[in-house]
Amino acid sequence: MHRSPDPSDLRSPERRRWLKQTGQLALAGGLLAGGGWAVLKRRQNLWQVRRERTLMQTSVAVTCLSDDVQAAGAAIEAAFARMAATAAELTRFDPASALSRLNRDGRLALVPANLHTVLREALSLSALTGGAFDVTVLPVLRYFETLRGVSGIDARERDAIDRREQQVGWRDLTLDARGVRLLRPGMAITLDGIAKGHVVDQGIAALRAAGIEYGLIDAGGDIQAICGNDPERHWNVGIVDPRDVSRVAAVVQVRNAALSTSGNYRVFFSTDRRLFHIVNPRTGYSPQSYSSVTVVAQRSVLADGMSTAAFSLELPQLSALMAAQDHQWLAFSRTGEQRWRSRDLPLIAGTAELA
Repeated sequence: MHRSPDPSDLRSPERRRWLKQTGQLALAGGLLAGGGWAVLKRRQNLWQVRRERTLMQTSVAVTCLSDDVQAAGAAIEAAFARMAATAAELTRFDPASALSRLNRDGRLALVPANLHTVLREALSLSALTGGAFDVTVLPVLRYFETLRGVSGIDARERDAIDRREQQVGWRDLTLDARGVRLLRPGMAITLDGIAKGHVVDQGIAALRAAGIEYGLIDAGGDIQAICGNDPERHWNVGIVDPRDVSRVAAVVQVRNAALSTSGNYRVFFSTDRRLFHIVNPRTGYSPQSYSSVTVVAQRSVLADGMSTAAFSLELPQLSALMAAQDHQWLAFSRTGEQRWRSRDLPLIAGTAELA
């Protein structure tokens, strides 16, 4: 994902959303770029400093507004360092990672701090959502990954999915003083639906520790913005149209909050998009109610996990759960023709029906 302060960039098919700083800041001066850095003068004594890198198999951008370019640059480096270290603990793609060892051995006595935190958050979300969020869906997801390009699934493949669904169940994931254990043979964990949120939270913590008041981290669908104490400051985030990713369908204000979008339009396995990277833990298949769900919460780990869980909830359940947690949300139907939202979603462009 990429953000741009120029709304004309919205038509680029490489953009998933757009972003610009609002308020009384006027765009002034020129753009200085080099070595992966971009420094833009916004007004006298105020600079926008931005750097983008690949992390967690996606493009991650960190942007700060500051009167000190060097201090902002140092803060951005600190945020990337902390995010990289956190991501290394949570990936399932590195055979040497703690998560890979857990999946291989079924137990882990010494659980790294970040992995422990995310597993605790995941179990809490599983209980809160009645199992709509479940990190133990990896056996099913791995099988989906072998079906790339299929036009549909036959009886043999359905039987294979059903067998793997028997290995899914968050209640058989235990986390206690003895470490973490998978109690059922063949179980395995993916943190794809929550880890990136925690990584962004850690990056924001690093920015705050460095004294940054105005900043934003954009990690390919997971965003968090800090805006200091000025109630007039906020960031505008555009939500992509799931029917046409070159278009923006809605714009939401984000202020000292996190926003996460999950969708079926980027990573899918069957050509009809009925099998994609989100698995309903209770059926073993990808949920079919929505094409995109956006959640706004106080922390990215919550927004990330809840936007994943929401896909497996029917609209009344989704609305009630989000209201109970004081999260704001926006959902698109599977066809993209209908949209629903929470009453207090700070929607400043686009339309959606109140649910």
